[in-house]
Amino acid sequence: MPTMNREEFRTTSIALLRTAVGWQTKIAKILGVADRTVRRWIKTGSAPAWATIKLEELTGLADPVRVLPRDEWAVGDGAPGINGHRREYIMHLTPPVFIARLVAMDEHGRPLTKERPVNLESGELYQIGDTLLCEIVWLDRPKVDEITALFEAACEFVDEAYSF
Repeated sequence: MPTMNREEFRTTSIALLRTAVGWQTKIAKILGVADRTVRRWIKTGSAPAWATIKLEELTGLADPVRVLPRDEWAVGDGAPGINGHRREYIMHLTPPVFIARLVAMDEHGRPLTKERPVNLESGELYQIGDTLLCEIVWLDRPKVDEITALFEAACEFVDEAYSF
């Protein structure tokens, strides 16, 4: 019988729930067990076969024909800003979920005129090359040591998406 290790169980559960916040309690309710049972599975390193089968059914993994591609990133335009220019955003669609504004910067590290106004005073800012991530809204809060890697991956995705 198939079983999931601790990380597979965690990842599958969070993907199913679409949030990392309170995931152990939420997945316990879905599986019909006490949340302390889920914590025990995590501590011992594996979930029982029946739980694996149930999660596979719920996520569509049990029927590969039904599995749809699930994107990690999406880029899109928001409504025009007060100056009439569009605003561009990147969204991380898997936990930790966040939305960040993409702002084009000039050679001096300032937002291009068409991007203004830009909030550079509060929240996280991350710049790679001529792209700035700002006005970030976290739907799931990541661990502090994950933030830089997430922002780097976002900028890499933008570079790849616009390099064709």
